[in-house]
Amino acid sequence: MNDLNYTAKKIAEICGGELKNDNGKSIKKVCIDNRKIEEGDLFVALIGENHDAHKFVSSSIEKGAVAVIVSSDDIGDTGDASVIKVPDTLVALQKLAHAKREELDSLFVAVTGSNGKTTTRSMITHILSGFAKCSTTTGNLNNHIGLPLTILGIDSDSKYSVLEMGMNHPGEIRTLCSIASPDAAVISNVGPAHIGILGSLENIAKAKSEILEQLKPGSKAVLPGDSEYVELLKKVAANTDYSTFGEKEGNDYRITELDMKTDSISFSFVTPVGTKKVALNLAGHHNAFNAAAALAICHKIGCDIDKSIERLKSFVPVGARMERINRDGVEVLLDCYNANPASMQEALRYLSICSGKKIAVLGDMRELGTMSDELHRKLGQQAAASGLDLLVCVGESVKNTVDSAIDNGMNPNSVILVNSCEDTADLLKGQLKKGVTVLFKASRGLHFEKIVHALWPDLKMDLH
Repeated sequence: MNDLNYTAKKIAEICGGELKNDNGKSIKKVCIDNRKIEEGDLFVALIGENHDAHKFVSSSIEKGAVAVIVSSDDIGDTGDASVIKVPDTLVALQKLAHAKREELDSLFVAVTGSNGKTTTRSMITHILSGFAKCSTTTGNLNNHIGLPLTILGIDSDSKYSVLEMGMNHPGEIRTLCSIASPDAAVISNVGPAHIGILGSLENIAKAKSEILEQLKPGSKAVLPGDSEYVELLKKVAANTDYSTFGEKEGNDYRITELDMKTDSISFSFVTPVGTKKVALNLAGHHNAFNAAAALAICHKIGCDIDKSIERLKSFVPVGARMERINRDGVEVLLDCYNANPASMQEALRYLSICSGKKIAVLGDMRELGTMSDELHRKLGQQAAASGLDLLVCVGESVKNTVDSAIDNGMNPNSVILVNSCEDTADLLKGQLKKGVTVLFKASRGLHFEKIVHALWPDLKMDLH
């Protein structure tokens, strides 16, 4: 990472802040976590719902911070550190990131979607890294705080920068785009994630379309052509050079002859420059779509598609997102990072083609609002159709899943409702034998990593 090399005076000008003290020292990087402060850092004192970082200003300076951005005078001893006072420290962080972005020559690709955005973003990054230096979102830094930090950490010599944009409210992606000013955009799909907050699929589509609003005329965009809201997205993208991807006829980048195995997928890929064969060491129907979106945007911004396809063969999936691990003959499918109706359906679709005894351990799907009961019942119907030998449900909302699975034909003795991760681990210990495939999937708040750690203490899980 290159040093930021901003002075406190410059930062105060960018943020519209008052420079209350200036030690003249150049700032290396920006930090918001007092525990990670290093010599030469700028500490930004953010105020959250449950914490106020102003109480860590003095200790951050003691650890080596040479400057601080604050919105309060109650910050303790600041020594000779540069102090920049602003009305809102989060807004200041965002302004600082935008200023850094304006100085970068990197081509910025923004990625969003209801499902698969992290995998799609990682695929794009993997492909582009085969052509030139590429920076990207790390971990889950895809929100109004994480995205500015990502931009502030981008190396000045990166030819490409790939940014993931998450949201659960209208206007959030618009804010992120105002900071990042993307040159190209990808919407991986539109599904019922956060539908309890946004109210309808159409509102979700409108929120996702915000990623297209600020693109300059002629900018590149890739849209999910199989979505019922693709026309809505096309209208917002009207001034851009957009293409669609999917399985349906008429898509600019089209998946055909899809072949799914338990450890790989392959498909014919119809593109504007001919039909190509794509083969990946990844599991699941959904990953064909993630790959198609990634290949489409890389092709549109100028990468050779044959080289991109070859590069994608070496892609390794992101941790805890349909991650497949063998433990003593048990095939473990880790998809514990998040869950919504569409991603649950895809996980069960994959589990259904696995051989041997099949166990699904499913937890609540969060943020579904008034549609929660209906969508959890639909999950039970899908589980019953997946040929499961055992369905274990953990949580409150999945009570509907249990009832629906039984109503749709599953043996009541093969459907179990469990109250805690600890009880789930105890239950599974007698079930996990050689030849079994077990899927773990739930919203992040269920903390399914506790089940996995109880069963396999040495199994590390990357939940970013």
